[in-house]
Amino acid sequence: MSQRSNRPHAQDYIARIRYNNSLPPPPCPPKMLNIPNSSLAMYCDPSFTSKLARAEGVSVEIDSELGMPLDLVHVPKIFDGDHSEPIVDLFSAILALDPVPLIDPKDRLLMRPAAALGKTNARATGSAGNVSFLRRTEYISAEQSRSTFKSGGNTERLMAASRAKRASRPEDSDPIRILQAVLKGFDVANPETAGQDHNGLGALAVGDIAAANAERNWKELKHPNKPNVRAVETYPLLPDFQATSDNGGYMVFKFMVSPVAPGEKRDTRLDVGLLKPKDKPLDEDGNPVGQDVFDYYIPASESIANKVRAKFAAYAEDEDEEDGGEDSDEFRYDFVREYETKAHKRYPPDVLEEAALLLNKGDNKKSKGAYFYPVLTRYTIRPRRKNKFPPGMPVRHDEESEDDGEKPPEVMNLKVRALNEVERQRHEDVKHRWDNKPEAEGEE
Repeated sequence: MSQRSNRPHAQDYIARIRYNNSLPPPPCPPKMLNIPNSSLAMYCDPSFTSKLARAEGVSVEIDSELGMPLDLVHVPKIFDGDHSEPIVDLFSAILALDPVPLIDPKDRLLMRPAAALGKTNARATGSAGNVSFLRRTEYISAEQSRSTFKSGGNTERLMAASRAKRASRPEDSDPIRILQAVLKGFDVANPETAGQDHNGLGALAVGDIAAANAERNWKELKHPNKPNVRAVETYPLLPDFQATSDNGGYMVFKFMVSPVAPGEKRDTRLDVGLLKPKDKPLDEDGNPVGQDVFDYYIPASESIANKVRAKFAAYAEDEDEEDGGEDSDEFRYDFVREYETKAHKRYPPDVLEEAALLLNKGDNKKSKGAYFYPVLTRYTIRPRRKNKFPPGMPVRHDEESEDDGEKPPEVMNLKVRALNEVERQRHEDVKHRWDNKPEAEGEE
């Protein structure tokens, strides 16, 4: 054992030798050379591929299908062009099969009509309350859609039955019966004038079901969607002749962004702001093109805004003001910015499509009523961008004629005057359109 322990072992000798490779600094400082290289521009030029195609010949034999046979139809003899056989046999593959083969049971689900989509079998799916813990969600959603379709179908059937019941009564289309029911409704709404100017038609309403329903409906008015809500008070629907404009309606403007900076309280200058429309350019036929653009002005201060409101109130109270009489007072308005049209909707002037409603309980100036104000035009405007199309960007045809033109004046002085004879006549024409008792009646 001692001899084995004294036996020499081989040992690797590792010698680490470090050589110094210190190079002297270069004799001159480094310099960046600008070597022109136009390879990228040359390879990206379309003419490079054209030259390459002319210089190098095509080593691929191209057949009639250009080396890419595409058969998207998979119908035999449809593109062969062999007209030796009869035309019926040639295109028999794309014609309807006669007789029609039976539908595979796996494809019956695809042949359902559109009205049956979303409906499932109640026996197969079970009730919505007994849903297992690991049940797949698509089955639950299918069952919920089935209940939704079922409830909608029941509602539609009830409405159809109600319409059929109403249409089956011929007395509902009697014009005299309809007239007396309408008169009875006016009598209930206006008890102080009940029974006047009926010309004997009031007697027809005695014992009539529709007339009795009219009186009951006025006393038992219900909300269409909230059955617990009842009517507390009724107002007659009347036009406001004192506030009627000479064109018979009003224009509603909605700002997408506030014209003034937001503050702690509302800026009252906006109540008497002015929108001045700009002239639109004309095309070759003389028709205006482009969208409507407006210059917006507001009073220079809130005190001026209060004076403008007081001036208009004074003219409204004194209706006998001299025609066209101009006041010497001037009110300064400052320019805010230009606005362009984002959305525009126009209503016919003879049809009341939209109106603003104001409830008045009655005072010294106006009687009790719900006064409506017809809306003829509705605008949604936004601040106009100075440069819509940067250089190099194509310009649309409808914007070609919309140049900046002259800048609007920064300050505008406003004067208030009374209506002249022409404007008064237009105002009276609008009033006669809504008034059912013109002044010319019975003056002969």
